[in-house]
Amino acid sequence: MRQMTKRLATRAICAALLLSVWGLGCGGGKSAGDGGTGDGAVADGGDGGTSDGATTDGATTDGATTDGATTDGATTDGATTDGATTDGGGVDSGPAPCVPVMCQGSLRQCGDCVDNDGDGLADARDPSCLGACDNNESGLSTGIPGGDTPQCGLDCYYDTDQGSGNDKCNWDGRCDPLEPDALRCPYSDPPPPSANCPATQRSECLDFCRPLTPNGCDCFGCCELPALSGSFVFLGSVNAAGDPTCTIDHVSNAALCHPCTPVEGECYNPCGRCELCVGRDPSTIPADCFPPPPPGDGGTPMDGGTPVDSGTPVDSGTPMDAGARCDPGVQACGLPGDPACPTGNFCLTGCCVYFG
Repeated sequence: MRQMTKRLATRAICAALLLSVWGLGCGGGKSAGDGGTGDGAVADGGDGGTSDGATTDGATTDGATTDGATTDGATTDGATTDGATTDGGGVDSGPAPCVPVMCQGSLRQCGDCVDNDGDGLADARDPSCLGACDNNESGLSTGIPGGDTPQCGLDCYYDTDQGSGNDKCNWDGRCDPLEPDALRCPYSDPPPPSANCPATQRSECLDFCRPLTPNGCDCFGCCELPALSGSFVFLGSVNAAGDPTCTIDHVSNAALCHPCTPVEGECYNPCGRCELCVGRDPSTIPADCFPPPPPGDGGTPMDGGTPVDSGTPVDSGTPMDAGARCDPGVQACGLPGDPACPTGNFCLTGCCVYFG
């Protein structure tokens, strides 16, 4: 009798262990019998899991839809990140089809949907691209005529041409005591009579160039780099031969990216606390810049609620408050959960901008 009791106890323990193993196998992914979920969704008893508040009412397998979106690389809720789709939880699930963006009737390198410098990134996803008019994916010089002109004059740095003031923006390198182009445009105090350095820019300049100016920069190509460092460099820096030298990887090298003084006033677009900016890692955006998920969203974040990159929510599906990132009426872009920019707009440092 004692031996039989021992056998029964042993069988009971084995059965419990098997059930435990099976339970672990079912809880982490989708199950054929319970309408399981994928990509961090939470199983819900037996009537279909939820993913960011959307209920699937059945297993979602390669082609099934969730909240109007499809799996296998398609978008969820129509959200994309700089051309990449998200899975509803704010996780980049790969590139979506690129749509070319024109610059005032011309197609440039940063709007042509081609990885021109071979770094695996194209257009708005390439940190060297500063808008659809930028014709250089490999550096911070825009690759358009003139970062300076022989007369040292500057106009809006981010449009389709440089130097003549045809957009009513005017500045001169000889007015900057840091001498971003010391060989050709040395500083003098007072500046020579030919140097046009107004205390304020005309309204036509602000209306045209301010929307094209990336966060962290002024209208004339002087940007805070590294981001939030308090140091500024001239994107159009050149060597003695006139060749562009400043790249995103060398912004701390003053010999390649020459220091400059930003033109203050409305023509300067500072890098805000909650903004994407030139050269800024999105993981440095403070966690409180992201609103909490809306009620009824399921409330269960991926990986037990651990945020990604020190503050970027994973499963809330809710992007940062657009009002903290872009001017009123301008659509936010570039972070998980953000919608794609309208056709013809470029995602420039987190905001959809029309370059014409």
